[in-house]
Amino acid sequence: MNRSSILSCCPGAGAALLLPRPSFGAGEVHNGSTPAQPLQTMPMQELWRIGGLDDDENLLGVVNKVFGDDDGNLYLLDIQLTEVQVFDGDGQYVRSLGKRGDGPGELRSVVDALLLPDGTVGLIQPFPGKIVKVDLAGLPAGELRPGGNDPTQGGFFAIRSAAAHDEDLIISGLKITRGENSRTATNFIGQLGMDGGEGRRYAEMINVREFGNSRIVEADEFFPHENGWTLAPDGRVVVAPLRNEYRLEFHAPDGTPEMVITCEYAPVKRTSAELARAEAMMMPWRRRNRANIDFVMEATEPDILQFHVTADGRLWVLPSRGVRDQQPGIHSTWDVFDAAGNFERRVAFACDADGMQDALFFPGGDLVVVVKEHKEALWAFQGRGAESPDAEDEDAEASPLEVICYRISPTLDRTTE
Repeated sequence: MNRSSILSCCPGAGAALLLPRPSFGAGEVHNGSTPAQPLQTMPMQELWRIGGLDDDENLLGVVNKVFGDDDGNLYLLDIQLTEVQVFDGDGQYVRSLGKRGDGPGELRSVVDALLLPDGTVGLIQPFPGKIVKVDLAGLPAGELRPGGNDPTQGGFFAIRSAAAHDEDLIISGLKITRGENSRTATNFIGQLGMDGGEGRRYAEMINVREFGNSRIVEADEFFPHENGWTLAPDGRVVVAPLRNEYRLEFHAPDGTPEMVITCEYAPVKRTSAELARAEAMMMPWRRRNRANIDFVMEATEPDILQFHVTADGRLWVLPSRGVRDQQPGIHSTWDVFDAAGNFERRVAFACDADGMQDALFFPGGDLVVVVKEHKEALWAFQGRGAESPDAEDEDAEASPLEVICYRISPTLDRTTE
């Protein structure tokens, strides 16, 4: 059975049902493993940096997202400090938005943030799922809950990520219902009205878990909640629905299936250390009785790690191979597809960063932001309480985060593959 159409349950395990993939007809574009043009290097000009060992002014916890506005400000989402820090175009601190708490404009934890259509900043609390709104001065501006104002409905929703275009708000989340001996989680990417009502959906998977089940299958737990979807500048929703397939599905703003891009790809085999860490990160909050859980892990990394669409309609994809074995001075190498879905080229980002440790964000325009030591900081934050897979990790002191803002050079230096 084709795993792109259905994920069935194993005896004694939770069941994961991925609804049949929509038909894209003639809109399917299949690519080989080699692009049409030679490898190109993208030089970048450093504009400013904050954090690191020598910065005593800016306090950074775990910066997990960066986005910008039309005035040149950058917004750094700090999931550890539960706030968004705003910096101007020169890298000067402006203010912080949001804080931990249960009062107006406060939230218990944060997983995402975005600029909303009404001009406010939305801070995403994962569970109970809600969007806490603050204005640009940091003052409370209301809340938005899936299910509307019914606290019972809202309490059973979780939100993992969100994006907005014009008046359209898209969220990735799950709705949880409990039965007598099981719980059902409906994972989805779909539209959310400003009244909290649900609209069209672009992807959906139903996961049923029996209480007391001790078998956790990594592949069945997968859903593209965070880096597996994006909202294009023209309002199209792009989803990479499958962990082990290089496939990206484009949906028109009204939900109509529009185009599929696939690419031949050889999966990257995990090392033993990577397998151990991946297992430790599976449900890290379940600290007790982890030794009694049967974790079934994938032997390979996900094919696609990250992607985004630029204003000219090009799709930029970071595959798992794109952060490994890079040349000195290269952060990562991305696959670029033209607006028609054809594999156009590969582009290497040249900057002071390591793709295996440091995150790359595209806040808009010609800016690129690197968060150094991101992977280790995220591991320390999300994996707290889980047993470390490496003895060396126990004694190692994590380096402080550093954020570097670059401007992309207007020209590309061609190199030979």
